[in-house]
Amino acid sequence: MTETDIVGRWTSAPGGHDIVTGKARYCPDIKLPGMLTGKLLYSPHARARIKHLDVSKAKAMPGVTAVITHADIPGENSYLYGYPDQPLLVVDEVRFQGDALAAVAAVDERTAQAALAAIEVDYEVLDGLFDPLEAMQPGAGQVVTGQDNVMMNMTYRTGDVEAALARADVIVENTYRTQWAEHAFLETEGAVARMDEDGVLTVWSSCQAPHRDRMQIARALALPESMVRVITPYIGGAFGGKDEAHVQIHAALLAHTAGRPVRLIRGRRESMLTHVKRHPFIVQCTTAASRDGRLLAVKARAIADAGPYSNASHEVLNKFGEFIGGPYTVQNLEVEKIAVRTNNPICGAFRGFGAPQAAFIYESQMDELARKLAMDPLEIRLLNGVETGSRMYTGVEIREGRGMKASLQKAAEMIDWENRDRRERQPAGNLRRGWGMATILKGAGLGRGLADHAGVLLEMHRDGSLVLHSAAADMGQGIITVMAQLAAERLGLEMDSVRVTRADTARAPDAGASCASRQAMVSGNAVLVAADEIRDTLLSLAAMKTRVDKDRLDLKHGRLLIDGEVQEMTVQNLAERASLWGYPLHAESRFHLEYPEVADKIPYRYSSEVFQFCTQVAQVLVDCETGQVTVERLVAVHDVGKMINPGGVYGQIEGGVAQGIGYALSEELVVDRGHTLNASLENYVIPMALDIPEIEMHVLEIPEPGGGPMGAKGVAEAPIIPTAPAIRNAILDAIGKPLHQLPMNPERVLAALDG
Repeated sequence: MTETDIVGRWTSAPGGHDIVTGKARYCPDIKLPGMLTGKLLYSPHARARIKHLDVSKAKAMPGVTAVITHADIPGENSYLYGYPDQPLLVVDEVRFQGDALAAVAAVDERTAQAALAAIEVDYEVLDGLFDPLEAMQPGAGQVVTGQDNVMMNMTYRTGDVEAALARADVIVENTYRTQWAEHAFLETEGAVARMDEDGVLTVWSSCQAPHRDRMQIARALALPESMVRVITPYIGGAFGGKDEAHVQIHAALLAHTAGRPVRLIRGRRESMLTHVKRHPFIVQCTTAASRDGRLLAVKARAIADAGPYSNASHEVLNKFGEFIGGPYTVQNLEVEKIAVRTNNPICGAFRGFGAPQAAFIYESQMDELARKLAMDPLEIRLLNGVETGSRMYTGVEIREGRGMKASLQKAAEMIDWENRDRRERQPAGNLRRGWGMATILKGAGLGRGLADHAGVLLEMHRDGSLVLHSAAADMGQGIITVMAQLAAERLGLEMDSVRVTRADTARAPDAGASCASRQAMVSGNAVLVAADEIRDTLLSLAAMKTRVDKDRLDLKHGRLLIDGEVQEMTVQNLAERASLWGYPLHAESRFHLEYPEVADKIPYRYSSEVFQFCTQVAQVLVDCETGQVTVERLVAVHDVGKMINPGGVYGQIEGGVAQGIGYALSEELVVDRGHTLNASLENYVIPMALDIPEIEMHVLEIPEPGGGPMGAKGVAEAPIIPTAPAIRNAILDAIGKPLHQLPMNPERVLAALDG
């Protein structure tokens, strides 16, 4: 591996000082002259027909500048970029608790709230459909008039599953249920919009895809995209919950109507009631193996509750289908993927994108197979694990698969797996200790069949400083730091010589969404391509000046090197010379993620080709009297390809594990007939610092050919995926009883103990 100076070095994030000192500006911090407060009116019912809607009293109130309904939208009344079936403001029927009827803009918060209260709505409450199994039945009625409740039903098969089941020596068959989960980002959704003097609509939005937001805003306002500008300030977390548009289109509509800037920020309760959640799944899964532990077949039927609108349901289920076989060699696989409309909360993108649900199932099945076969859980995983060159059940060949077994072996070594039975398993009469592991693979990138690209723009000034323009949204995952390190490495600069601007559609080319662990690969590679163009110019000038062949020259720490020896000439000297002689130090590049295998060899058209492998092992203590589960230790071993920023990598692992512990043990939105009963961080139980053990982390650097810069892979999503099944398998080891529903809270643990 090529030696690097900046890449792989622990470094503070550009802007980190502003974040910790409170100088960083988020959407709620943006203040413009004459700015109004925006608010949205939601229905108190999960399903109801609007018989009458009267906004005249609200419009007449002093201090109210704009009140709009669906009739006031000049363009298309829709959210969403893939399947735009969710209205911005409903026309005649509300279909879930987050459907908005009207939007207001007023001089302050109190006046805006009073305006909402003055809007008169006459509802006819309708019976809703809240059970996806019921909604699938013929004659169930339609959640959305004219649309089938089953919005997706696709089956993928490879091999002969039934024949494999018939010859199997052992079969494990279970039904699993997972829950609605809340993103719980620190900063709720928000936007500020302003009509500029030149007619351009500028929107500051806490979002993951500014160019895509621009398209949706322009579509709703019937404006050319060239007349819409989206700027992404600092983002206080997203985890997929800001992948789709949220309030930025409403803020834009209000600003356009009022002729004044409008700020629209959701309150915490409002946010929890209205934005997308992690899909709850009901999955029937059958896994078959031979007597020696080799997997023969996997058969799964997955039903996801989508709520009334599509959001990312198709994509989440397709990714679920890609990973339901796990990181294992499975020749016979069948997965039926069903997304169902209900009047429950809407569901969409969430960190892991269907993979956490899949991993909970396939890794639970692996441990139950091991118990039936009297095999060590580590042994059965090593026996079936993929390797470099393995052909996946999706048809994709693993280009670099050493990380799968290496992560298993390293995690087992760190936890001292082979000696676990020598440790105290019953420290008190009511306490039981257990150990469990889970190993997973997660694709990086959007997958086949989707355009996966990003562009960047680099400008070096005559003093040798560099400005990097990118529309990649940094929501805490650290893409700004990664891009700065890559640019500094390639151009021989120190980090403080590189400035990365915040995402701005007017200044940077489209980088796509910050999702799918993709930005380090696509934007990172785009940075290297652009930096190489500027580097070539600098070295060409240096070669002319020194009369030394260009291939003997290098740039490091702001200085020119000849055959590795530091020279007096600096990068600044070269930049000044380029400016004087008119040589361009401006480069724009675009990088497309390549899929080298031809499509007809890959039957699963949504599959990834770059994979993250990781293993986590949990040690838990179960109180058999209360059902309380304490995670005492957690080991996490992750193959990241190449670490660009070690601090970012370890931070993502630590944060993902913490979020995974919550998903495993406590986090659940309680929904009753379409209404969320715990829409507050007081009673949506997120793990506290004392609930998280010291996380023992190890990183494997096995460069991925054809992946990210210098062999890097994305790492943001993988850490949350194996945590829940590792804890689940540890509970099984402790009490000898399997759990098949998340979260594994005390009530469910006690129910398992009771039979």
